[in-house]
Amino acid sequence: MFPFLTAFMIFIVVTTILRTKATRDEKARTEAFWNRENEANNTRRADLSLLSYYSFPCETLPAFPEDPELSSAYEELTSLCEKRMLNLNRLSNTDLKLKYGPQNLEELTVYGDNFAALESALLSYGKLLNEKGTRQDAEKVLERGIALPTELMENYELLAAWYREEGADRKLQGLKSMAEANLQGYAKDAVIKALSDSAGRAEIA
Repeated sequence: MFPFLTAFMIFIVVTTILRTKATRDEKARTEAFWNRENEANNTRRADLSLLSYYSFPCETLPAFPEDPELSSAYEELTSLCEKRMLNLNRLSNTDLKLKYGPQNLEELTVYGDNFAALESALLSYGKLLNEKGTRQDAEKVLERGIALPTELMENYELLAAWYREEGADRKLQGLKSMAEANLQGYAKDAVIKALSDSAGRAEIA
C-alpha cells in the first residue's frame, strides 16, 4: 500500500514540475515572439533601391514557338523575368520587418512571390518539355531551377529520377550536394535519403 502511495505521490510531483516548466517555457517563447514583433514594427524604413534584385536571363532557356503549349509556358516565364524578384524563402514577415521596416513588407512580399512564381514556372516548364519528349531540354530547365536555388522538392526528385535512368552518377552526386546546401528540414532529409539510396543502388549495379 505505502510503496504504491509513495510512487503515486512522486508521479504527481514530477508531473507538476514538468507541467510548470512547460508553461514557463511557453510563456517565455510567447514573450520573446511579441518582443521581437514589437521591435520589428518599430524598425525604420530601409531603402529598397539599394538591394541586389534577382536577375534571371530567360532568353537562355530553350524555346519552341511552333508548339502553342510550350510557347505559352515560355511566355509565362519571360513575363516573370521582367519583374523584380528576391529570394525570401527562409525569411518570415517578422524577419523582413526587422531588416527593412514594416512599411516595406507589402512590397517585399510581392518580390518574394515573384521569385516563388519563377520557381514553380521553371518546374512546370521542365515537366512539360519532358512530356513533349525533349528530355535534354527539360533537364536544362530543371537544372536552372536548382541553380536559383529552388526549394521545391519535386525539382530535385525529377532530376534524380532522370539521372538514374541515364546512369549519370556524377550528376546525382552533384545534385545531392546542391540539396544539402539549398534545402532545410523534412525536404532536405527526404531528398538526401532518396539520392543516397540512388547512389547505393548504382554502386551495387
